[in-house]
Amino acid sequence: MALRSQEEVSLATVFARALRGVIAITTSEERRVWPEASDVLGSTPESLTAPASLVRLLQFSVLPEILGESAGPAIYLAAKRATSQLGITSIQGLKDWFGQMQLGDLEVELDDERVLVKLHGCLSCADLRATGTPVCDVERGFIDGVLEQITGTEVLTKETQCGALGDTVCQFEGYAGQQAGYLYQENGFHPDEQRRLLTQLADQADVALDNLRLLHERREHETHDALTGLLNFRQLRERARFELARAERHERTVAFVMLDLDGFAAVNETAGREAGDEVLRHWAAALTAQLRSCDLVCRYGADEFLLVLPETADQQADAALARVLRTMEQLAVETDGHSIALSATAGVATFPADGRSAEELVAKAATTMYAAKASGPNRVAFYAGSQRA
Repeated sequence: MALRSQEEVSLATVFARALRGVIAITTSEERRVWPEASDVLGSTPESLTAPASLVRLLQFSVLPEILGESAGPAIYLAAKRATSQLGITSIQGLKDWFGQMQLGDLEVELDDERVLVKLHGCLSCADLRATGTPVCDVERGFIDGVLEQITGTEVLTKETQCGALGDTVCQFEGYAGQQAGYLYQENGFHPDEQRRLLTQLADQADVALDNLRLLHERREHETHDALTGLLNFRQLRERARFELARAERHERTVAFVMLDLDGFAAVNETAGREAGDEVLRHWAAALTAQLRSCDLVCRYGADEFLLVLPETADQQADAALARVLRTMEQLAVETDGHSIALSATAGVATFPADGRSAEELVAKAATTMYAAKASGPNRVAFYAGSQRA
């Protein structure tokens, strides 16, 4: 259950980030990337005259340096205003003029619903490397200006394809609607409303993520000890029942070990409660590291740990516990100027010889441990009676 909760939190995080990303890309702010002067001069076809190279240099290098982000809109408005001096009164006249000026091969579709313009061989972006930003402000300004004079209404297109975007043709679009003229409206897409909706979705995702975190924390509290992070007894008991069922099916053994720290009460009295908690956390982490991944460990009492060791007989448990406890005794905990190293006493009961249920085996392991502890610290005792110091 805990693993599933972690996956849910991870998915919710990705979902929330994705929504935030969508919100970001729908904003109107856009940083334009302009070609460098060397790109402009080096990519201008030899068939074009020197003035064309200079115009491209001004358009992409000089003016952006002077005007910054305003360069594109300024160039567009300048070209649009210049059309009043051209005397072009028809779409065919606009196409012819573009051809004469070597601005490109123009196609124009104009009806009651939209204006769609395609420009092949655009002078501005032809042969330039793709920058990721549409750059045909001059051509779009000329086109929109002439179409305004022809239609007698406002025309404000948007460049939706461009050689600088990696396309082979430049395209300008505008749509008729409730407003007067042909204005690009993102094909009916309303950025402000969409952003508000996406913001609400992202906020809801954040709330869902918080709820998942709380759910995950609650599940952790239900199944794990808050101090050590180990399984609690209820969760270990459920897993132990599964191990017992598997052991019975395959005729294997399972060792139950009740382990109690020797002299732990003195730690709380001399070093304080915080030091005692640190010792318990240290033992929990070190025990987990010393045991196999298939072994189960839980905090059973204040300073007691219950271990369930699948496929482990008495002899194997004896060797494993001797190694683990010897290592643990050598790992001192440094806390508030105190160096604390403790030994432990363990009692072992084994399935199926000593019992067949988890409750019975835990009780016998605990009884064995208390009996061993009465004889002195640092012992490993087995329910069958053979006691080993």
